[in-house]
Amino acid sequence: MLPKLPTPWLWRNPLLRAALAALAFVYEALLLLRLWMYRNGLITTFRPPVPVIAVGNLTVGGAGKTPVIEMLMRSLQQQRRIVLLSRGYGRHSKATLQRFCSADAPWLLSPKLLGDEPTWLAQHHPEVPVYVGSSRMRNARWALLRDQPDLILLDDAYQHLAVARDLNLLLIDAERGLGNRQLLPLGELREPEHHWNRADAIMLTKANLGFSDALMHMLRQELKVDRPIFRCDYLPIRLRRLDGQEVEDVKTLAKEAVFASCGIAQPRGFAQILRPLCQGLEDLSNWPDHHSYTGEDVQRLQWLWRKSRAQRWVTTEKDAVKLAAFAELAEIVWIVEMEVIPEPSWHQFFSGFLQCHPLK
Repeated sequence: MLPKLPTPWLWRNPLLRAALAALAFVYEALLLLRLWMYRNGLITTFRPPVPVIAVGNLTVGGAGKTPVIEMLMRSLQQQRRIVLLSRGYGRHSKATLQRFCSADAPWLLSPKLLGDEPTWLAQHHPEVPVYVGSSRMRNARWALLRDQPDLILLDDAYQHLAVARDLNLLLIDAERGLGNRQLLPLGELREPEHHWNRADAIMLTKANLGFSDALMHMLRQELKVDRPIFRCDYLPIRLRRLDGQEVEDVKTLAKEAVFASCGIAQPRGFAQILRPLCQGLEDLSNWPDHHSYTGEDVQRLQWLWRKSRAQRWVTTEKDAVKLAAFAELAEIVWIVEMEVIPEPSWHQFFSGFLQCHPLK
């Protein structure tokens, strides 16, 4: 059985809850109108001449999209010439379209220009061009002209329908499921839960950390999902020092007390990963998702670390792209590098998709 998520105290007020329910009704009506306009050609959809894979989720907040995108990039990079299109959340740049390729100009990589996740992905895959901007259609057209890709990856694009896709992957976080299964602003759903029907396959992310069996039962029995569903574990694979000069096995944490800091959507998941690995999690300093760290923030983090008396300070890969700007942390902070491990049947499914979309 999936755990019942706590109800925000504001929602317990009957009048406020009624107001939120009314807003959710209006939101759903506008959402359905938009979908109807796409289906009937009243809003243009661009179909690229190459295969498109879209990754997204039904809920707000983190669902493990970035690690899944990285897994796909790793799988595809040896077989196809790919580009990644992303919105670039958290970036400070106002440019409507930006292209970055780490292999061409690594000094330009910055979360302020690209956003946190695109920066991390560009660092891991320097040969892959990364486009950030609000218009997926404009980015796709420009990428086709500039890079002539064999395949396009769309990040966080389940609700962005302006670009047609050949494989629509819906991610559901096994820790959170579908929240309270209510639409915004009454709940966490970006669109109704039965809109799973636009997906070609569903991936249950962080299956080893959550309630994948109960979630699978809900999807199959309650929502009558008839698409392939794949469990994906989320596992720590190594520790890397912030300056990149040293790498250690995660097993070294078994004899150490740990201080952790993160600015991600689901900090409890990070704590859940760390506790079985280390001798003790002395403190976890949580920051808002996509937080831009300042010098004062770093001073406070250093103070918290010293206060905790922990032997090691660890953070997430997403936070590391921003903390790397502070030279004083280079030899102090360690990154817990993670990897998505899908169940074996995923590889057969994905190979079948690629065979159906051969290189032209």
